[in-house]
Amino acid sequence: MKQNVGSREYKVMLQKKRFIGSQIDLLERAGEFWNDFKGSIQDIVLDTDGSLNKVEKKRTVRFYDSADRHLQKSGYVFRERVDLNTRKREVTLKYRHPDRYISQDRDMAAADIKHGKTKFEEDIKLPFIKLYSFSTKQPISDGKNLNKLNDPGELYPDLKKRLKSYQENEPIKLVGNFTAREMVIAGANFQIQKSPKVEANCALIAWYDAAGEEDKPVVVEFSFKYENKQEEYDGETSQRAYDVFGRLKDKLAEWVDSDGPTKTAYVYSRA
Repeated sequence: MKQNVGSREYKVMLQKKRFIGSQIDLLERAGEFWNDFKGSIQDIVLDTDGSLNKVEKKRTVRFYDSADRHLQKSGYVFRERVDLNTRKREVTLKYRHPDRYISQDRDMAAADIKHGKTKFEEDIKLPFIKLYSFSTKQPISDGKNLNKLNDPGELYPDLKKRLKSYQENEPIKLVGNFTAREMVIAGANFQIQKSPKVEANCALIAWYDAAGEEDKPVVVEFSFKYENKQEEYDGETSQRAYDVFGRLKDKLAEWVDSDGPTKTAYVYSRA
């Protein structure tokens, strides 16, 4: 079944050493980055608004997989997030592939269809590498265990048919024995189309080792995203987004970590 690309998200890893410090320091550095970024794209975009000055989310993030990485080897990641203010838990199963027709050719529905939220996105990283991401998130209860392959298998029924090796009682565990403490900084966007108005929302995400130093991020990512549920992306808008993305590499080299691992790659590198 054809899936519309509901959003296009451009991601780049930043130099984590530039963001060492307290939450106040993080917000200051995020603001400095935004000012440099904003200045570099003024001749491309139609308008910029706000700054990266708002802590939008604080949560923990954990990835689970079997010892033999059955999920990862089949193209999946299974992730749990816990909001640090409300303590609410949610899980996400995500499948990614460079070929959109392979990525969309599966049933990502949650067992709890009413509360599952599914999206099909295009993820883009430098220099211009694309992955199509098909994912569904859903809430889970406080007492829900995540310790066997059957746990994600029951939450996402199609998974049982997709894994190359599925044994429901096979243990799953925390990948890399790592829990990220995540800070999502938002509050900024830029306009790339006048009529209808299209804005790309920006975010800076810092990950800290929950068992490590509180002021030293292990990964920092900047992203911007624009959406159209009907996948009606015109060439002029896409060209502006493409040119903005190019400025990150060409004009902000002192901020960008071209060799830095993505968040998921970082977690699995610890395994």
